[in-house]
Amino acid sequence: MKRAFKGLRLREGPEDQYDAVIIGTGIGGLTCANLLAKSGLRVLLVEQHYMVGGYCSTFRRKGYIFDAASHFYPLLGNPSSITGNLLHELGVTTDWVKMDPVDHFRFPDGTRFSVPADFDVYMAKLKAEFPEEAASLDRFFKAVNETYRLGLLYFFRWRDTPRLDPYRDLTVGQMLDEHFKDPKLKLLLVADGPHWGSPPNRTSFIFDSMLRLSYFLGNYYPVGGSQVFADELAQRFEERGGHILMNSTVKRILVENKRVTGIEVETGPKQSRFVKRVKADVVVSNADLMQTLEKMLNPDQIDPAYMAHVRELRPTHPCFLTHIGLKGVPTETLYKAQGYYWNEWDPNLLAQNGLKFKIFIPTLFEPKLAPPGGHVVIMQKVLDMDYYKVTNWASHKASVERYILDNLEKIIQVTGHSPVVALPRLSYRLCRWPKP
Repeated sequence: MKRAFKGLRLREGPEDQYDAVIIGTGIGGLTCANLLAKSGLRVLLVEQHYMVGGYCSTFRRKGYIFDAASHFYPLLGNPSSITGNLLHELGVTTDWVKMDPVDHFRFPDGTRFSVPADFDVYMAKLKAEFPEEAASLDRFFKAVNETYRLGLLYFFRWRDTPRLDPYRDLTVGQMLDEHFKDPKLKLLLVADGPHWGSPPNRTSFIFDSMLRLSYFLGNYYPVGGSQVFADELAQRFEERGGHILMNSTVKRILVENKRVTGIEVETGPKQSRFVKRVKADVVVSNADLMQTLEKMLNPDQIDPAYMAHVRELRPTHPCFLTHIGLKGVPTETLYKAQGYYWNEWDPNLLAQNGLKFKIFIPTLFEPKLAPPGGHVVIMQKVLDMDYYKVTNWASHKASVERYILDNLEKIIQVTGHSPVVALPRLSYRLCRWPKP
């Protein structure tokens, strides 16, 4: 399918000067570029890959279209939300399929719970299953709602308040232990936590509250797949006069007298690459934080105390994705199979095999991602691992895939269907992290 935007000709490269340069065409970079161009600035958007979207891009294999990573989008199809309204203001016309139920959980005792998209229905369902915890549920979600609203003011309107103080250093795990006794309810309330890549005892209660309640304002899947959404953002940017430079790597953010002056970018056709300096008073990096600080800036340009703080940050757990194209499996079978499969009641063990995996089937929302009679199945497995201690990626990949396929075979008959790709190396191709 022909992409919706043109991009600059690599042989000619970018112009010599812009008002702003954006590094990386993830959704954040694309949105920032659109906003700056909409305000009248001349903007260059630089992408090292041949597709825009970052983790919100897709790839094709044998007629199947797979999401590279992100596969659902809270709020974006709801024009009354901050982000949904922003897309409307940018002229984005991507259609969205609302997901209801929001998600499905399978517990160690074999029971399951589906999360309705309506919050009041969700609360009624929780109280019906856990009547002895009804009052605690009211108190807990009162705190969640307050934190959600105060968090919006703090992070999106830059308005701080002492009312947020009691929650600033709390983890969601601490709040669960404070309010509930039933281990099944505790797990249920954070059973989708693997999406954060962090267990409840390491996850901010404020962060969790803001994401959790956003689901009930609408959880969506883009019609046509993630690439359609990313490509339209790129198209709107070009319509505003923006330039997109693909297959090009920013080697250095240029700084003089403690002020950004532009970038040094490697670009050009494959056989005749060249390095060019582009002047700009503003440079925004939507690239990986460590790549930006360690490779694009010189050490003497960064506050040592800030760099030391960044290096102390602990990465979240990686998520290993296996993409499978299936044909001939009934839709009803796949609908019943989707969701999170928990092996343990303790959600803090999510990366130590407490969570078996999650099954997500985007073709239940957008059938055109697969050939007629086919479906796309995406398996998510959160791992507790150190990237840099893995010396044989092929062996590591094969062992995780074998675990996933052996367990998936007990749920869905997948014999004869091979996994297409696993995320850890794909993530490097998309954002150059983790470092090889």
